Formats: sequence, C-alpha cells, structure tokens
Amino acid sequence: MPETLLAVDGLRKLFGHHVAVTGASFSVAAGGSLAIVGESGSGKTTVARMIAGLERPSAGTITVEGVDRPSGRVSTTLRRRWARQIQIVFQDPYGSLDRRQSARDSLREIFSLHDSDLDDRGVTARIEHLLEQVGLGTRQADASPRDLSGGQRQRVAIARALAADPRLLILDEAVAALDVSIQAQILNLLAQIRRDSGTAFLFITHDLAVARHVADDVIVMHRGEIVERGPIDDVLRTPSEDYTRKLIASVPRPGWKPRRGEAVIG
Repeated sequence: MPETLLAVDGLRKLFGHHVAVTGASFSVAAGGSLAIVGESGSGKTTVARMIAGLERPSAGTITVEGVDRPSGRVSTTLRRRWARQIQIVFQDPYGSLDRRQSARDSLREIFSLHDSDLDDRGVTARIEHLLEQVGLGTRQADASPRDLSGGQRQRVAIARALAADPRLLILDEAVAALDVSIQAQILNLLAQIRRDSGTAFLFITHDLAVARHVADDVIVMHRGEIVERGPIDDVLRTPSEDYTRKLIASVPRPGWKPRRGEAVIG
C-alpha cells in the first residue's frame, strides 16, 4: 500500500457564524490523485486553502508526511518548508504571476526563495527542464505574462509550482477559465507530470468530467459537507446521492463520453 502523504481529520472552518466546512476527513496517498468536486460555495476551495496554509482551520488536523501542522502562527522558515511539500495553482494564473517578469525569471525567483542547493548552472538546467516539461519554448519562456495566452500562463504557473519539487500539488479550478481544447492540453500535461514525477494531486473542480481525467478517487462536497466519496469510476457509474447525480447531469459538453454502465449525460 502507498504511504499516506496527506491526512485531514475533522477539518472545520467558520467565517463568523457561517460554517464553510463541517468536519471534513480524507487522505491522499503518495503519488495519488484525489478530486474534490462541488458547486460554488460547497467548501471545496476553503478546504484547499486550509491545506495550503492560506486559511487557518477553526478545528481539525492536517497531517503531512506524518507531521501535524500547528494551527497558530508559524515562522517564515516553517512556511517555506511547508511550501516545499505543498504547492497550489489557482484558476487565474495572471493574478499570481509578476507582470514584469518573464517565465524564465519567474522560475529563477522560486529557486532563490527556497534556498536551492543548486549552483547557477544547476538552476539554469533545472529551469530549462521545467520549461520543457510544461511545453514552453524559448519565445514563451522570455515573454511577459501579458504576451502569453491563458493556457501558456497556466503552464508557467504549473512550472513555478513544480520548481519547489512539492510532494503534493493542489490545483484549484486550474482549467476552469480555459476553453475546452486548451483544457484537454493542460489535463494531458498534468497526467504526464504525475506519471513522470510521482507528485500527488489534489484537484479542486466543479466539473466531474474534468475530475475523471485527473483523479483516481473523488470526494463530493455540498454546503460544507462531504456527501459522497469513492473511486471516481464507481461514483460516476453508480452515484448514491441525488446531489452527485445532479452534478453528473449538469455536464453540458460533448467531450464527456460515458464509460460502460456509467450515467448518461443530458
């Protein structure tokens, strides 16, 4: 059995009197891929932000590689150590990239932030490898974000996340803003990265069709609670909850091709 990389137990988040997440518990194996699926407001992004250290849990524990993360204030050194374990890619890469930096310079900055053991030649070689890994050529590597397409900017964001050599990559609606053909390219890229690197994925999406391309297992959230979970093929074939069936039925595009015995869309 693969080792447990991430374990979440009883995770809860309150914003004032509003309960955004109620007692979420799940785990991600090393090299595994879990999708958290739900509509806007379901709590899925809040869960992701707590795991990434961007929100503090109101209750519950987050354990990474067997070590519990404290819920209070932590040092910059500890935050950087966590960043080497877990990285997050957001829906809008333009907002997370420095508009004055080329993709190449943006990657070099990551190595300086994380005190890489590589010398200048090693950093340059690693940057070239990352650019090649995400399918960016020299022209795109030397361009600023405004001169790149949405799909190219997302590739830069993925390369930046991978530069820290994380054990877990969180992708928060990372293809939602892209058209369907570019989505397919990015999803294929992610699948290849997972095969090559063994990096585990936590994929946050409202779209079960997207989740099926990247995840082994799925959690369905509704109003802050986990309402269904299991291997993604099983959940799509025989969903046990009405809410899950509604999510499946809401997929509008022809890119969905039901597998044998799976619920038909439309």
